[in-house]
Amino acid sequence: MTVAGAGAPALAQGPVPRPGAAPVRPQAATAAPTPAPAQAGPGAAGTAPPGPPAMAPEAAAALDRLLVAWEARNAAVRTWSCGFWKWEYNAFGPVGPKGDRLAFSESTGEIKYAMPDKGLFRVKESRQWNAQASRYEARSGDVGEHWVCSGTSIYEFRHTERQLRETRLPPEMHGKAISEGPLPFVFGAKADSLKKRYQMRIVTPPGVADQIWLEALPRFQADAANFSKVELILQARDLMPFAIRIFKPGGQDHDVYQFDPKTSLVDKGLDLIRDFSKPVTPLGYTFILEDAAAPPPQTAGQPTAPAR
Repeated sequence: MTVAGAGAPALAQGPVPRPGAAPVRPQAATAAPTPAPAQAGPGAAGTAPPGPPAMAPEAAAALDRLLVAWEARNAAVRTWSCGFWKWEYNAFGPVGPKGDRLAFSESTGEIKYAMPDKGLFRVKESRQWNAQASRYEARSGDVGEHWVCSGTSIYEFRHTERQLRETRLPPEMHGKAISEGPLPFVFGAKADSLKKRYQMRIVTPPGVADQIWLEALPRFQADAANFSKVELILQARDLMPFAIRIFKPGGQDHDVYQFDPKTSLVDKGLDLIRDFSKPVTPLGYTFILEDAAAPPPQTAGQPTAPAR
């Protein structure tokens, strides 16, 4: 994974989410996990990639030690806030002088977390490649992902639809919506859960001493629907996330997030009431309530299952 240096300037490399792209947010509820289907061929849509080869015992033991240490570090972090840069790569991005595909769009934002189940993710500023003008141009208005998890509800801004949606979480999801969502690599990772949900291995390049690189492939369809592969870089000194690359299902499109260490605050600087409370519905938006705690309609002979 190639990322900018620790002092990367905001909006320096050129991503933002395309209209209709699925936001990176916690999941409202989970049903019984369904194994991800085997991949039929390169780039097969909607399928998970083939698993990596079996690890040697020494590599498996090193992974176990890392995941246990990472879980212990996460358990010690009560709150965290950090700015980030994001670059989105797809077929619509420009081609660089060396023939490599550059970012289609770029953005800056903020991420906040309070254990065990409160979180905020917000894209603040965005620029997108304009092929006709051959330059990156600022996108006006609210166009990026923005969600808040209060622990009992998830609030999601859907800007293209001009909606603020609240999804109330069922009691069994309280305390779990963050760590069991699509991004457990950032929020409250737990060793046993990670090994159950993902095929993981350490892939740190030779000569890199201050970082630890991890690769994760989804085992279940619920995760494979969000991404086909995740590559994560942890800082070796404190096991805090430095960068993450998320490959989208069925292709080479991917998003890269790099966290700004200059803005990283652990166990300080958050207002637990203001930062994670119900957002105000913006002027011109419609507020919509979706109650995930309510059981879905049943058909004859169908057992009650958690809402998805």
